[in-house]
Amino acid sequence: MTKTNKIVSAVFLAVFLFGTAPSGEAGIFDLFRGKPRPGPSVAAAAEAGAPVGEDAFSRGYELFSRKDYRAAIPHLYRYLQNHSFDDEDYEWALFFFGLSLHETGLSHAAVDTLSHLVTKKPNAKIVSYSLELLERIARTRPFDREEVVLNVLSGQELGFVDDELQNFINYYQGIYDWEHGYTEWGSEHLERIRPGSHYYYKYLFQKALRRIYADRLDEAEALLSEILGADSAPPEEKDEARVTLARILFEQDRFEEAFLVYQDLEKPNVEQAKYLMERAWAQYRLGRPEKAMGLLYAFEAPGFWRHFTPEFFILKSFIYKDVCHYNRAMNVVEDFHERYGDALDFIYGRGDVAENSELLTVMMEKRTVKTLYRFLRLLERERTAAGALEDPELRQHLEKIYALQTEETSRRLQEHVEREYESLAESLLRYEEEAHLLEYEIGLDMYQRVSDYHYRDQGQSVGGEEKVVAFAFQGEFWNDELDDFEVVLENRCDSLEEWDIFFK
Repeated sequence: MTKTNKIVSAVFLAVFLFGTAPSGEAGIFDLFRGKPRPGPSVAAAAEAGAPVGEDAFSRGYELFSRKDYRAAIPHLYRYLQNHSFDDEDYEWALFFFGLSLHETGLSHAAVDTLSHLVTKKPNAKIVSYSLELLERIARTRPFDREEVVLNVLSGQELGFVDDELQNFINYYQGIYDWEHGYTEWGSEHLERIRPGSHYYYKYLFQKALRRIYADRLDEAEALLSEILGADSAPPEEKDEARVTLARILFEQDRFEEAFLVYQDLEKPNVEQAKYLMERAWAQYRLGRPEKAMGLLYAFEAPGFWRHFTPEFFILKSFIYKDVCHYNRAMNVVEDFHERYGDALDFIYGRGDVAENSELLTVMMEKRTVKTLYRFLRLLERERTAAGALEDPELRQHLEKIYALQTEETSRRLQEHVEREYESLAESLLRYEEEAHLLEYEIGLDMYQRVSDYHYRDQGQSVGGEEKVVAFAFQGEFWNDELDDFEVVLENRCDSLEEWDIFFK
């Protein structure tokens, strides 16, 4: 097994809870304003009693028009194999072939086919329909971004398509240029996007990220606020903006504002799990340890396991230490070593990335890794489906498409996994240092607390605390209650423990 295959296999083992790709939408045939008829070449061939191969387009088109896409695919493919682009019906046959692949659930083969078609500069109607389908795929599922941006959207004269497709084209061209250092060209494309459109808010968000990287936080905050204040901004874009804005506010010590922004997230509770830690830190910095601890308990819900991070132990130990629950604070540090001990051993021993399942699980929540993984899953599903088609030549054609893309995506996934692994390993080593430092600080605080207690002015009294009614945690997690968890923590800093005798 190659190194690439080993890493990819490990990733598949580490995460197996992703949903399947979205199912096919309403038939693309409904988009047409009129049904294009087979050209004279096919009609003449049929009248002349030509062989079935010559009439394959007519049969394929007939099945396509009846929305029997699976049956249409082999006929259209047979026509394409026996004709060239010079034939009058070829580009229509290739177009219907691509649409039929999409409607059959083979979205990547459809993208590959239609991308090739658009680069051949067919008539404007075919280009517009092809771009409309590519835009829909780009919105709803993983796709080969490099193929679409480089071969379809870049270097093509597409000024004849409608405004919404222009927004799609300008967005992906602009972002690609930005990512590759062509800032001015990218900005020219992006500034053409119509304000208020779906891609306009995606553009504003990317622009805000660039302002953050340039340490122009006030400008970034203004851009994110514009997204949040727009009624037409998609909910998913608003949530991305909320999380980013909350992080800016937190870094500026504006903890109350940050927490309020987090509370406005519209994502389902399970999808919000990755932000629970950030919200817990905000509550802790606001001086609300009980609420912070409640969020940490929510973080232990079974559905949140993929979002677990080492920070959980560090913050939990901090909270216990602050209220002088030193034994519990020490136990939490020990829990950290127990949870990540094997992962740390792999790091120190320079073990294989594929063997470090703990870090692979965390790594799968990284945006690029997750996107590539989902695309690889889609390719595997569609490759299996393509292998079930009856026509052997068609199966061979599709197998080549999926094999090449699977190899390329696996290679890119390996590169990103190794890069993220290095970053996560460094983070885990820092957390280990913090855990050791916490052990030292807890011991120091234990000594200091006893000293303060014995030398405190004896006339100083400690007031009683407000009595509250608390309900014991039963170990059950209800999604609609996770945000309300609160842990009652008795402050023991003004009482003696049995081990205090050792510090006298």
